[in-house]
Amino acid sequence: MNEVRVKSLLNKHKKRDHWFLGDYTLNPYAGCSMGCIYCYTRGSKYGGDHGTIVSAKSNAVPILKKQLKNCIRKNERGFIVLGSSADPYPTLETELKLTSEILGLIKRYRFPLHILTKSTLVLRDIEIFHGIKDVAILPTGLENKLDSGIILSFSFSTLNEKIAKILEPGAPSPIKRLKIMKKFSEAGFKTGIINMPQQ
Repeated sequence: MNEVRVKSLLNKHKKRDHWFLGDYTLNPYAGCSMGCIYCYTRGSKYGGDHGTIVSAKSNAVPILKKQLKNCIRKNERGFIVLGSSADPYPTLETELKLTSEILGLIKRYRFPLHILTKSTLVLRDIEIFHGIKDVAILPTGLENKLDSGIILSFSFSTLNEKIAKILEPGAPSPIKRLKIMKKFSEAGFKTGIINMPQQ
């Protein structure tokens, strides 16, 4: 297993991202196992090699705990976008459960969450998501616009299985993603589709 240590995990935006409602971004892993050929992080410091090397941020939990406490002290509670540059559920997460630990902290400190993923493993943490939904405090400006402090968005580039294998070789099939999305929707979660890039 590859590990990296970080000085910061929670990245604050200068202003709220109106696409994803994010005040903060958070990525538990460096690199992504999905291997999507269209990923915007290719060629950047966030991209890794897109498919074979994924590194866990080994000190993520204590760093995040400190940062969340600091945000509360400064009255800077806001939406956290989890998975903005690397899927929070790479293959490594199955055993490591780093994302699950991070979700536990987000729930503990009552931050709202928008999770972006292609993974079906996300269903494993549905009980933690229910907990976040029950306790999350919406930030100023969104209290009367949203009825929940959690959003789950699933990324798709195509529903064609053959094309998906070319574009997203490490991702679960689009049909499997749709089935997981349906389960979350039926469980009362606000769900959405990220259709990028559009055909």
